[in-house]
Amino acid sequence: MPEYRTPGVYIEEISGGARPISASATTDTGFVGVLTLPTTFLAGTGPAAGMYLPAAEEATQLTWNRALAFRPLLAGPVEGAPDPKADPKAKAKGKDAPQAADSGNKLQSLVQDLLPGKWSIDKPNGDSALTLRDEKGSAIRVPVRRTLVSIKTADNGDAEWDLSWGADENQMMQLIAGRALPLGISHSGALSSADAKKSSTIDCDIINSALAGTAPAVMSVDGFDAWRSELAQNLYVEIALQANKGMTENQAHTRWETLDPGARAAWGKWLRAHPGMLRLELAITGFFSNGGKTAYPAIAVQAHGAGGPGKRKFLEDSFDGVSAVAMVAAPGLEFGWQQAILEYAGPSGRGDLFAVLEAPRYLLTKQPRHVKLNAFRWIEGDSPYEVAALQMLQSPTQTELRFGGYSADEILDRAVPRDTSGYGAAYAPWLVVDNPISTGPHDRFVIAPPSGHVAGVIAATDLKPGGGVWKAPANEPLLGAAELVTSISDKEQESLNVKGVNIIRWRPMAGIRIWGARTIASDPLWTYISVRRMFLFVERSVRDAVTWAVFLPNTAATRSDLKTTIGAFLYQLWSQGALDGASWNDAFSVRCDAENNPDVDVRSGLLTVDVEMRPVYPAEFVRIRFRQSPMKTEVSEG
Repeated sequence: MPEYRTPGVYIEEISGGARPISASATTDTGFVGVLTLPTTFLAGTGPAAGMYLPAAEEATQLTWNRALAFRPLLAGPVEGAPDPKADPKAKAKGKDAPQAADSGNKLQSLVQDLLPGKWSIDKPNGDSALTLRDEKGSAIRVPVRRTLVSIKTADNGDAEWDLSWGADENQMMQLIAGRALPLGISHSGALSSADAKKSSTIDCDIINSALAGTAPAVMSVDGFDAWRSELAQNLYVEIALQANKGMTENQAHTRWETLDPGARAAWGKWLRAHPGMLRLELAITGFFSNGGKTAYPAIAVQAHGAGGPGKRKFLEDSFDGVSAVAMVAAPGLEFGWQQAILEYAGPSGRGDLFAVLEAPRYLLTKQPRHVKLNAFRWIEGDSPYEVAALQMLQSPTQTELRFGGYSADEILDRAVPRDTSGYGAAYAPWLVVDNPISTGPHDRFVIAPPSGHVAGVIAATDLKPGGGVWKAPANEPLLGAAELVTSISDKEQESLNVKGVNIIRWRPMAGIRIWGARTIASDPLWTYISVRRMFLFVERSVRDAVTWAVFLPNTAATRSDLKTTIGAFLYQLWSQGALDGASWNDAFSVRCDAENNPDVDVRSGLLTVDVEMRPVYPAEFVRIRFRQSPMKTEVSEG
């Protein structure tokens, strides 16, 4: 306090007492993806000189992604292989070398180059599709346009299919890939001259550490595209540094910048079509199309077939530094990742997040013959993805048969992660959406995980007029989906609903809607999503707004200011309909006085505020009771 000696006016600022609380964000969502890489990369040639091409992986989709991206850059015979033009009867040698056909048929040569083993093409029979067969009895049907293929006469006089004059081989390859993928048939692995060059071994753990960091904010699909482009460059740089031990980071960036534009475009195309990146794109596109505002993408890097980085550490590195994140999702990832984001969201992790979880891909439908499931309907495999290869479709139709045992208690209890206090909610079934990397009519649609779309619906419910975090994010339209993989009836949903699996359904005259509002909590106090998220919202808002009280004197004045601050915030929420009660006294109470702050706590530096709230609950079951009016009779006198 200054000394007042000279007459005049003195200005001083004193504490304003209670201070308003600003509402915290509830819609910002973190998205987790996993990029699986081979441990071997090959040096490119020709237009791809200076490029590092991923070696052939065992995963079906990865081999086709690699071929579709890089093969157009690598035209020409394999180094050391015979030239079919010079000697049509020559056999290509080497494990990965393309097998040239014995004739001058370009289509046959292309098929042998693309598919593993020995394949033949059925003779034309008036059909508008090619039938490819291998020596083991497998067959692929490829619908084609007559501008792409023609019927020609072979040397023996028989009619045969061949590529039309000037036909695009890459377009034909895309058609074959679209039909081979669902059947689990890989690309042969050959990439022309690239496979004959020296290979480099990389350490994916080093790359993951180099790329790790706080997830950036992305506010549109264009922003996501820009983030992915930057990631493509950084990934190339890290691989280049490992492939060339003496190279500096500046030199690696310079090499990227001086690459042929076609080579950089092919690298970006390969990264975008990668199963891990495609899942992330589908989820974030669904998030924004449903009303989401800000997404935080984070992608882990691991060797294909390996266990990958520590999930918890990756989540902490990605999201601990982003206090605005309120929800987190792992779209298309297997049970381990679903469990990890739930644990990170709850008290053992950040404690202020809500996890948007997914039920197994085949929880409700029968799995294909080539897919093996565990006892709880999750796919058994060596990848972090729930489905190794996303299924492409020509049209949005429901063609899958229903699995009859999904309603068993043991399956539903363990098909999705569980906790006590409901820090997450699980959704099913998966969606049929537009394929952003479609190459033709055969793959216009793709089956996608639902968590990104659901997170967008939750965000839109929070932000719309008449909504709010206290409104259950259910009976809301889910946009950006052309179809669901299966339909569930009211009767079938009974067992799913009581186990906290929220179903996405077609509703009469209403389209596709989320038809469930339950968490995965075992404690009935936290059954509903809106109740859990309402408490998270209030807790985050109060926590972030009352830090001014830290280190102030633990006196009645400070405690009174805290009580007034929190009470005013809760009163505002009650007036908006967020809390239930005829009066504010019924809706909430705040206690911060000498009674709950005994002297022993005060001397230990502890100040306690006890808050009770009465949340609003969703009308999950609307009961309308009808009865017939009793008959009226009249008795006349006289």
